[in-house]
Parts: sequence; C-alpha cells; structure tokens
Amino acid sequence: MTEQILFACVDQCCFFKLSGELRYTNASGMDDLVERLFSAKIQCTELVVDLNQASFIDSTYIGLLAALARYAQQHRLAKPVLFCTVPAINELLLSLCFDQAFDLVQQSTDPDVDLTSVQAVPYSDQQKGQMILRAHEALIALNEQNKTQFQSVVDLLKQQLS
Repeated sequence: MTEQILFACVDQCCFFKLSGELRYTNASGMDDLVERLFSAKIQCTELVVDLNQASFIDSTYIGLLAALARYAQQHRLAKPVLFCTVPAINELLLSLCFDQAFDLVQQSTDPDVDLTSVQAVPYSDQQKGQMILRAHEALIALNEQNKTQFQSVVDLLKQQLS
C-alpha cells in the first residue's frame, strides 16, 4: 500500500503529497501537520499540495486543505499551489471555490524532494470530532457559498461536542 500522506519541508517550502482515499477516518496525520504549521513548529513560506494520486477526498480533508489556504492568507504568503489531474477532484475543488484560495495546476508532478511518510495520530472520538469541526469551519471561512453548504454540519458538530 502506498503511503497516504507524504511531507517534506525544504528551504521553507512545505510539500504535501496526498494519495488514495482521503477520508476523515485517516486524516489525523494531516490534521496534526496543519496544527504544527499553525503553531509555528514548522517554518513555512510556501505551500505545495499534490493530489495527483488521490482517488477520493471528503469534506474533512478538503477542510484541512482550506486551513492551509487560511494559513497562507494569515501569514501573507503566496497562494498555495495545488496540483491535481483527477477530473472528479478538480470539479469538486472548483465547486467549493478553491480556485480563489489556491493556484490550481492540472499537471503531474515529479518533485525532487525526499518525502517522509506521515503516520496517523491516535485520536479519541472527541479529538476526531474537533478535527472534523475545525476542517468544516475552515471550509466555511473560505467563502460565503460554502457557508450555505456546510453551516448545518458545523452547527451539528458544535452541538454534539459541547
């Protein structure tokens, strides 16, 4: 089985290669990376995401990508670059207005960086719930159209987690 999350940070460029079925059930490693980015444990001035090997992506994972875009905006960085040649995933990203927050590039990649596998972090049900909530809040923060689509999910999660 190929690794789902590969990561490298070279010269402050953070490179994420995500593959396979990207679902909330296997998102804890990515969530941990995003959290380390926001807490400044990883120094990063440029973000690159490669989804060319992804076969499916759920709203939680998309929310984690939205969090990367928010990180770039908050730190006044260039838009993250997102590579994806999978038509269904590109369609989904465009429907959620990811073209406003990312430079979407529909071409394959061959990064000359040594990527490290990121393992899942053991999360309790409460931590999983918090991750799903944060991811969906990041999606809503991306634009108004997403708010209509995901606000009910966020409200329900807040209710269940309180």
